[in-house]
Amino acid sequence: MISPLRPLASAIKPSAARLRVAPSTALTLVEGVVSLAILTTVMLGFLGTFIQSRRTTEGSVMHAAVTGLVYGIVEQIKGLDYTTLVPSMAADPLAPSPAAPPYIRVRINQDRVVWLQTVFTPVGTTPAAPTSTPAATVAAADVGAVDNVIGPLALSSVSGARSQVLTINLWVWVDEMPDLSRDVVQVKRVTVIYTYTYNDGYRLRSVRDREVFLRTRFDV
Repeated sequence: MISPLRPLASAIKPSAARLRVAPSTALTLVEGVVSLAILTTVMLGFLGTFIQSRRTTEGSVMHAAVTGLVYGIVEQIKGLDYTTLVPSMAADPLAPSPAAPPYIRVRINQDRVVWLQTVFTPVGTTPAAPTSTPAATVAAADVGAVDNVIGPLALSSVSGARSQVLTINLWVWVDEMPDLSRDVVQVKRVTVIYTYTYNDGYRLRSVRDREVFLRTRFDV
């Protein structure tokens, strides 16, 4: 005799498909830690790239600002009177008290004029200007130069600890260098060595470079 309860028991028996456990889609702790480590490494790489890009851009801006200033001084010297102003041997009553001739008067901006004290070697004497750019550790006295300090010059309207200023040290030589064998009588070689400093984060960086040009009596 078949029990009437048997079909009901078979009907409520769970199937094999229902007994299967669904695969887990969640991350384990180890997988999460590894993922965070990879993400952190990638983000640190991007952050380092951004910082280096900022430093490179800031250095380029500084160099452009200094180069523009130095070239402006060079163009002013080219336009000064050859005999009396390159350099001036007479005392200027408007010059600040520490400055003494020989010097070259140039304008830095609309509000500031400086007298660049110069090492002058007249004809018949050995030129004193260096023929190469001195190392960054060389001081003005080591090469017989006069240190002309210009600055600090503000580069933006930002004030306080975040402000960026520029300080330039200029060394100037004027050497008379006639070449009688080529009928060149009145010519002067002007050498300008400039060093500028700026803040690179919490570090102070210095860059030094050199400009040399000839100034003849009949330059227009």
